[in-house]
Amino acid sequence: GVVTVAVKTHAGRKVAILYDLVFLNSGTIPARNIRITTMEKSLEAAYGRDASEANKKKWLACFRHVIAVLHNNDRVSCSFGTTENNDAGFWKYNAIIPVKVMYRGWFGWPYCGKQNIQIADFDSFTGYYLG
Repeated sequence: GVVTVAVKTHAGRKVAILYDLVFLNSGTIPARNIRITTMEKSLEAAYGRDASEANKKKWLACFRHVIAVLHNNDRVSCSFGTTENNDAGFWKYNAIIPVKVMYRGWFGWPYCGKQNIQIADFDSFTGYYLG
């Protein structure tokens, strides 16, 4: 399998944008024991002013949990914080966080891929919408 992660817009509101972190298996077989890691300094550089300890516990849970199985052509997601004007949300808008995605293929082969996730509104990659 080929497992990637991406930040997706959950909802856009006048005050804040809410995000999900989506794990996608675009491979032809299921993947097992999927987890992601990052460096603490990468997270610290991406935090907005609302990055309290309580919010870190909620929005960073994805770095503490393992996904047992993700079937091919399937996805799973979790809540992943917010952005607000002037970096008042949990994340700074447009922050980029390098992560490692680690998992085992269905037959036990280990995989590890590096990628960046970006905290941005991806309902429109330009940020502009029609009325």
